[in-house]
Amino acid sequence: MAADGSPFAPLRHRLFAWLWVTNAVSALGAFIQSTATAWVMTDLAPDPLMVSLVQAASQLPFLLLALPAGALADIVDRQRYLIATNTSMLAVAGALAVLYALGMVTAWALLGLTALLAALTALNSPALASSVPATVPRHDLQQALVLNSIGYNIARALGPGICGVIVASLGAAAAFATNAACFAIVAVVTATTLALPRSAGVSGIPPERLTRATRQGVRYAMAEPAVRATLIRSAAFYAFAGAIWALLPLYVREVLDLSSAGYGLMLGAIGAGAVLGGILMPRLRDRVSRDGFVLLAGLMTGGALIPLALMPSPGAAVVAMLIYGMGWIVGASNLQATVQLASAPWVRARGLAIYQAVLNGGLGLGAVAWGWLGQHLGLTGTLLVAGLGGIAMTWVSKWVTLPEEVLDPSLTAERPPPRVQVHKSVSPELETRRTPVLVTIAYHVDPAETPAFRAAMAELSAARRRDGAVAWMLARDVERPEAWVEAFRLPDWHELRRGVARLNLTDSMAVEKAKSFHRGAGPPEVRVLLAEAW
Repeated sequence: MAADGSPFAPLRHRLFAWLWVTNAVSALGAFIQSTATAWVMTDLAPDPLMVSLVQAASQLPFLLLALPAGALADIVDRQRYLIATNTSMLAVAGALAVLYALGMVTAWALLGLTALLAALTALNSPALASSVPATVPRHDLQQALVLNSIGYNIARALGPGICGVIVASLGAAAAFATNAACFAIVAVVTATTLALPRSAGVSGIPPERLTRATRQGVRYAMAEPAVRATLIRSAAFYAFAGAIWALLPLYVREVLDLSSAGYGLMLGAIGAGAVLGGILMPRLRDRVSRDGFVLLAGLMTGGALIPLALMPSPGAAVVAMLIYGMGWIVGASNLQATVQLASAPWVRARGLAIYQAVLNGGLGLGAVAWGWLGQHLGLTGTLLVAGLGGIAMTWVSKWVTLPEEVLDPSLTAERPPPRVQVHKSVSPELETRRTPVLVTIAYHVDPAETPAFRAAMAELSAARRRDGAVAWMLARDVERPEAWVEAFRLPDWHELRRGVARLNLTDSMAVEKAKSFHRGAGPPEVRVLLAEAW
């Protein structure tokens, strides 16, 4: 059994061990697929923009589909959902293999099928990634994410080399078929082994609708400071660090004058560096903060691109890619861990989906920009701009700090909220009418404590929005300056009940802090109003 604190400790949990296997197998197939696709494109259309469009086609569907996919993962049976998505990806990968073997794949057809496969991956990814916290206790979560990254990057290290051997001996169609086989393995393991829990709903309330669940995911991410900060840092990191993924195939072929085996070697070096970084990171965790790790990652990935531009040679490129891989895993694992730790269980897939949208949007949109720049500055000039820009952006983004500790959002509230007494004449309307609900809470506050009260209410505003409020306001009586009213609106009665059930320890602490300023004879007066016109 692995010792606590090592990157391998989570493997003692059987469910996580199987989840790790499915992640590794899926990643192996993905890297075989992406390596073959990029290399085939250099034959079909050896142009910087077209080659970079492979990266764009692989990433941009995440920007469009990740958030709805996260909402689905939070509200449906996750195991069945993963079986369906993996079966669909099996079908597309198999079709690509057959069509390529028949000589029917053009450059644009390759981009289209790549985009379709990426769209299905976007539907699958939030459900798979957000399942990790359900397989390990919270104190093992950080290590589990590191271990997942190690498995992913073992696949990154091995996949390109395996792809090179397959393409050289059997052709690209066989590489595409290997990816299809990996999807088949994942689907079988998921169906037979991964009994993943479904998000608990509220008794007597229908499940969230997809559009409303999607919007609530965005509100949660914007209202949760740790998630919001992570999204900003992620955009800064991935936009520049991702340049190498768009340009490396052409750089290997035209600048280094190497074959597909050389391209596999460079990707393998990135994967090996990532594995090394994942093993070393837990040993540094006591000395380096999460924010410090992300800063270090930006410097390493940006700095690794500069030698590619200034001294292009196979030896220098391998060393640079090793350093780049270490920086990549350090940045990616800490950014994802922050989102995982800060997202409540009922919205975790949506939080991760927004993070993945930022990640893949940065890589996809960046790929188009780096490809366009490559046409004008050349490959080495573009990589120099990306390296220097990544270092500069790392320092600029330091003003947004990631928290070192995040209170567990799954902890229950200190005390339950007061029950709302519903008059029997209104009760039927609450269940049948989908009209907004307005909640008002009246406070009496000593004017001398106004600044502190306002600060407390700002924290409470974030809690209300995380729990379902679509609008929030704090108002003060112009005649009696000690009288304040907090008001927030929810879409309907069902959403109010969901919000009450979502109340966690962080939210209740914000509520109690605001109530501590109340100086009235009784507790703050709470009223729940059903909208008649709006």
